[in-house]
Amino acid sequence: MAQETPEQTIARLTAELEAKQRLVDDQNTIITEQSEVIANAEAAQTQAEVTIVSYEQKQYRVLAKQFNINGKVVKAAELGQDKESLKYLVEKNSGLLQPVEKAPAKPKAKAGAGTEAEA
Repeated sequence: MAQETPEQTIARLTAELEAKQRLVDDQNTIITEQSEVIANAEAAQTQAEVTIVSYEQKQYRVLAKQFNINGKVVKAAELGQDKESLKYLVEKNSGLLQPVEKAPAKPKAKAGAGTEAEA
């Protein structure tokens, strides 16, 4: 194998450096784009205030910030205190309320139970 001249070495190393710089530039572009996506998702989470109200021991998620009930403007945050409006929406099966499914209770581990099944 023939040995490289200094000019060939410089040309080869310059080409490798340029290729690696393009790779770094591409990675930085991806990182910037992903950072924007993450920032948007975090902003959406903080913007998405969820209002939960209870009526007859059932919980409902309020799907609108405010709405009209028989000509009266009702805000979601106030609906929990306005029992008459809440009763009206529940009895009418309003689409403004979404029932909240309660998570099933996790079974408690028995004291002294091993992690391996007994044969």
